[in-house]
Amino acid sequence: MIWRWLPVPLFYFHFVAADATLLDEDGIRFADSNAAMAHARDLMTELVRSPQTQDGAIVVENEDDGELFEVPRSNLLS
Repeated sequence: MIWRWLPVPLFYFHFVAADATLLDEDGIRFADSNAAMAHARDLMTELVRSPQTQDGAIVVENEDDGELFEVPRSNLLS
């Protein structure tokens, strides 16, 4: 059997709100977009706990396809 190493995509997690945009310039490698979505939801869960975060979304991009999806703060409020 011959093993081939497939590149693992680099995902960026930007925070975008009405009064601020924080760009992720480093990114994190994940095996697929499902893992990246889980990470974005974890990030937003932490931001929801902060009283300074009133709105906004985590916008996820990868190095190959650009913007993939976003996780709005409002999706995680109960």
